[in-house]
Amino acid sequence: GTGTYFYLQYRKEQARKLAEEEKRRQEEIEREKQRKLLEEKRKEFENLLAEMKKYFEKGEYEKVKELAEKALALAKQYGFSTDEIKNLLHQIEVKKYLDKLEKLKSMNEDIFYYYYVRGEVMKIPSWPELRKLKREIMEKTYENEYLVYLTYAENTVKNGIQGKYPKANYFMSRKYLDEGVKLRKRKKIEKNEKEKIILETQKQLYFSSKSLFGNTIPLSLY
Repeated sequence: GTGTYFYLQYRKEQARKLAEEEKRRQEEIEREKQRKLLEEKRKEFENLLAEMKKYFEKGEYEKVKELAEKALALAKQYGFSTDEIKNLLHQIEVKKYLDKLEKLKSMNEDIFYYYYVRGEVMKIPSWPELRKLKREIMEKTYENEYLVYLTYAENTVKNGIQGKYPKANYFMSRKYLDEGVKLRKRKKIEKNEKEKIILETQKQLYFSSKSLFGNTIPLSLY
C-alpha cells in the first residue's frame, strides 16, 4: 500500500512537471510568434515611413496624409513612435502656410489690400518657421495703411483745390492725414515726404477758400 501511494504521488508530480513544461513551451512559441509579428509590423511601419518621405519630397502631400493614417494606426496598435509621422505632417502644414504667406506678401504690393492681408495673416499660426515672414507682412500692412491714409488725404485736398466741395474735402483731408500720422507714430513707421506736401496743400486750400478762411480753426501743426 505504501509503495502504491508513493508511486501515485510520483506520477502526479511527473504529470505536473510535464504540464508546466508544456505551458512554458507554448508560452515560448507564443512569444516567438508575437516577436515575429512585431518584427513584421515594424518593417511594414518603416516601409510606410519611407514611402511618406518619398512622397513628401515629391510634394504629393495628399498621398503622405493617406499613408500617415495607416502608419498611425500601426503605431497605436503596436506602440511605435509617431514622432517622424507628426513631424512630416507638421512640415506639410508649414509648407501650406508658407505658400499662403507668399501669396499674401505678393498681394501686399498693392497698398489697398492691407486690411484683407492683415486679416488673413492673423489666421495663420505663429509657429517658429512662420514667425519671421508673418511679422514682415504684418508690418508692411501698417505701412500700407499709412500710405492709404496719405493717398486719401492727398486726393481729397486736391479735389478741394479744384473747387469740388472745398470745405468738406478740406476737413476730410485733415482727418485722413491725422489718422495717418497717429498710425505712423504708433507703429514707428518711417515718415513719408507726402505728409509735408499734403499739409502745404491743405494750407493753400484753407487760405484760398472763402468758405474756410476766417470761418474755421486754422491747421494744426505736425
